[in-house]
Amino acid sequence: MKIKTILPLLLVLVASIWSAIPALADGIALAQTVQAGQTAEFTFELRNDTAVEHRYDLSLSGFPENLAVSFTLNGPPVGSVSIPAQDYAQITLRVETPADTAVGRYSGQVSAVRDDGERVEVPLSLTVENIYALRIVSQSLNLTTFSGQEFTFDVNALNSGAAPVANTTVLVDAPPKWVIQVEPASLPNLDPGAEALFHVRVLVPASQSAQDQNLTLALSSDQVTSPESQLTVRVQKSPTFFYAAGGLMVLAVAGVLVYFRSKGRR
Repeated sequence: MKIKTILPLLLVLVASIWSAIPALADGIALAQTVQAGQTAEFTFELRNDTAVEHRYDLSLSGFPENLAVSFTLNGPPVGSVSIPAQDYAQITLRVETPADTAVGRYSGQVSAVRDDGERVEVPLSLTVENIYALRIVSQSLNLTTFSGQEFTFDVNALNSGAAPVANTTVLVDAPPKWVIQVEPASLPNLDPGAEALFHVRVLVPASQSAQDQNLTLALSSDQVTSPESQLTVRVQKSPTFFYAAGGLMVLAVAGVLVYFRSKGRR
């Protein structure tokens, strides 16, 4: 058979195989490398080479369960996409890695199941590094204070990564009008494995009502931010209120005694 005859046949064979594939994404594994605590993004195309519109249900398998994942298609998260005939959709998979994610390489795959049961799979590779990492290793969990007064607590920070971090600070998310002061305000350098102690002073406004308030704490540096931690503060009315009330009660009792004594002398 002549080469001129073979070539058209090969082209027809390739075209027939291509058209038999209901949807196609990148054939090689999509790979991303992120620091623990960051978000990886995988973008791929899903094609519908059939003559009718189809819906594809999306899912991810193989990655650790503590990773938060979401599919997006030019907007909010989606669980499925509809693709017109002879068209395609560009889909982005977001994978959020917690700061305490174990260092390593993870293999997974995206599955796109068509409404007629056909399935397409996209292999993924995610490498999690931990060059920069901060975490709070010690802090108070519950405190009691009075409105109009201040309280203090310590935050013990640890550089649990493999490289130094610069300008480490304590972030405190507190209710409005609460005044926060942290000493030291910032650490220029914190070496791997090193710990640092921050002293936090908080002034509660006199207008604060008696109730439990939650403070959110985190460590921040030029390279990384730590996981958040919670501190519950029980606010009571200022003790001056009780002193004033007690004084009024004493005056009232004294007034009653004087009244009855004066009556008894008549």
